[in-house]
Amino acid sequence: MPGFIHFCIVVALASALSLLVGKSNIDRTQADRLHDFNVTVVLLNWSRLPNVVKIVSEICQNLLEDTVQSVVVWNNSPKTISHQDFSNSLCPSDRLRIVNSPENLYFQARYIACAEASTAYCFIQDDDFSIRPQIIKALNARINQDAVPVIHLQPPHEMLSSQLRTTVVGDKIHTTFAWLGYGTMLMRSRAVEFLSLLDRLKVTEEERKMADNYFTILSNVIPERWFDEGIELGGGQAFTVGTEGDERNNRHIVRAAEILDTLVSANQTNPLDLPFTSFAKETSEPSHVSRAPCHDKPCIFETSINLLPHKIGGSPTSAAEILGLEKDALLILGEAGKSHYLEFPPSHAVDGRADTVFRSPQGANRDDYVALDTTKSFSYVKDAELVFLVDPPTEIILRHSAFESSADGCVWNTWDRGLECFDANFAKTVRLCKSSLSHVSGRYFRVRSLKPMQEKWGVFEMFVDIQSEE
Repeated sequence: MPGFIHFCIVVALASALSLLVGKSNIDRTQADRLHDFNVTVVLLNWSRLPNVVKIVSEICQNLLEDTVQSVVVWNNSPKTISHQDFSNSLCPSDRLRIVNSPENLYFQARYIACAEASTAYCFIQDDDFSIRPQIIKALNARINQDAVPVIHLQPPHEMLSSQLRTTVVGDKIHTTFAWLGYGTMLMRSRAVEFLSLLDRLKVTEEERKMADNYFTILSNVIPERWFDEGIELGGGQAFTVGTEGDERNNRHIVRAAEILDTLVSANQTNPLDLPFTSFAKETSEPSHVSRAPCHDKPCIFETSINLLPHKIGGSPTSAAEILGLEKDALLILGEAGKSHYLEFPPSHAVDGRADTVFRSPQGANRDDYVALDTTKSFSYVKDAELVFLVDPPTEIILRHSAFESSADGCVWNTWDRGLECFDANFAKTVRLCKSSLSHVSGRYFRVRSLKPMQEKWGVFEMFVDIQSEE
């Protein structure tokens, strides 16, 4: 399956682990321990210090024991801050670094702070969103185990924009735009290379300060993006306000695309030795696999279901057409298609709420799948189950699907689904379906449609339930 091909180069994890919180007599593997303290969290402060304190407190109370080595607060505000401002955050002073910038460096400060870190990875986010600790753990597990250089969290409206801005010109340009402030995990080396590229290109001071508008586009790689709606904190003074802010952002997005066009053209004549920007030829189509982190444990929902029409993209001749592509695609998608995308995203299948649902825009296709990546390999105890809350049409799809597990996302084993479905006790239009995992092991668990069907997918929740043995 397309969404799992890249996993085939990953060595399978060596020993079994326990999934759920609760009792477990299985020790964590050495491979897991290597992931500990791999991450530096970078936060920018300008006008929302109470939010920054709240975010730092959440991170220090939940992630310092196994994920985050340190937190960097880069203060772009002229008002100096100190550790005293974080006295109630329960964050040890040796794990919290505060940088009072002599001037407002805007968004380039993220990359400077990350480049100066001692960890292999950085997690960066804006100060108006809170990201659940379990999601940061899932990001860390994914980027560690699967050699993904960068992963962006995007709310549905930004994901739609990023998807529609995907720009492919032959085998030379394959890029898009994605914001980093909703939460982004990246290899520290990417921040180092990006800053080096900006130096080599001798970009203007304004372009450097607007670094977020250049990062994804200049990489010339379509990054991995996860649906996640985050927890909006608000407050303070937003940087992008009104038409003027949108025009400034668009101006820099187009400028980044123009620079990429120039670099790619120059590389064809005389190969360039530049950091960060990929000049590798890409002949495959961009993946349409969608992912979303689980809300309450480090796991990832994944689906191969097409969320957009196949022919929605245009045929650009340059990266500079990036905004025009989005505009044209929105017209093709129409208001109904846009509303469906925004109202029923994949993140609704793992948000812990039975009143939200992920819905496919069309009937099930052969080999459509929904899957959970538990981020670790497990051997399951008795009473373990793969559980779905679905609508009645999806129950029909489940009964005509293969139930499969894998340790590495490459070799798949089918198990006897033994599917049982009942009316959910809170709604007769919702079916509770369970499949036993008592004799199943693996890291990935998926349900794959075996034939085309007119029924559409409708998944309210999907999770693994394990009753710990006494």
